Amino acid sequence: MATFVQTYFMKRPAHLKKGDTVYLLNIARKGVYNTEFVTRTFDDWGLRTIVGETISDGGFCQFSASSEVRLRDLQNALDDDRIKAIFFLRGGYGTVQILDKLNFSRFTDHPKWLVGFSDITYLHAHINRNFGIETLHGTMLFGFQTASPADLRSMRKLLFEPTSEFTFGGLENHKIADVKGEIVGGNLSILHTVIGTRSDLETYGKILFIEDTYENLMSIERMLYAMKRSGKFDKLKALLVGDFIIPIKDNETSNCMVAEFPEPDEHTIEKAFRIMLLNFFAEYDFPIVFGLPIGHRPDRNIALNFGRTANLAMTDMELTLEYKI
Repeated sequence: MATFVQTYFMKRPAHLKKGDTVYLLNIARKGVYNTEFVTRTFDDWGLRTIVGETISDGGFCQFSASSEVRLRDLQNALDDDRIKAIFFLRGGYGTVQILDKLNFSRFTDHPKWLVGFSDITYLHAHINRNFGIETLHGTMLFGFQTASPADLRSMRKLLFEPTSEFTFGGLENHKIADVKGEIVGGNLSILHTVIGTRSDLETYGKILFIEDTYENLMSIERMLYAMKRSGKFDKLKALLVGDFIIPIKDNETSNCMVAEFPEPDEHTIEKAFRIMLLNFFAEYDFPIVFGLPIGHRPDRNIALNFGRTANLAMTDMELTLEYKI
């Protein structure tokens, strides 16, 4: 399989400063957020906010609004030079419905931060692959109130400060090595679905982060095989594994995936998951980091700067991630 290698330098949106304006919208599943808490948070950060019509709209079936309204709202935010960052309310499903109808020409000339995760992985991957602009994987508006203080501090730090360093403890690291590379990735289910499309994420020579929710071990392995067969793990610098929330009740599709735990329960499913991944990646020599507090758990979602080069220094149970200018 031919390997596509990006030859351009990534572009970083301007770091935020007090007085900047940010846009709040929802392009996926309908939902609510604590307006008082979110408003107070942005006030504390010194930011002005504009609330998009997809948040004020009453909803359209399972979605925040019709695809036409969602497209219009995001397009307006991308094109408005006053807006320095776009914060998404929630994921679920809906981003892909409007992705190919978006015009990114104004956005590429005047980049701004896009902040979200889960279904927003479509945007992370598409923008990285096609336009070489950094984005932010982090807590969305509906999760601000339940986010840990560390989650919101990490987001603010990456948005406002040119250099950042984060240290994570209580991890399980394998094939330990210090590495340097561009961080990319997101939700595994979405990364799997964009293979072969215009949003297909390039991972060659990069650090890949993955997380997911409510996928059983069989489904996870199936998606990993699709990525392996498409060359996503060739020449990878490191694999960072965030939270994987795996269903247990009435679920036989996680059985017999590893010999050590043929019928994993709530006490052993995490061990079974990690063994399955170590077996799957046994032929590769890149480091694997388990246990990063990033993903769909309400108080575990430290922000990551996708598209940015980072230095990783690790021990058996600790990782220091450093972003330099």
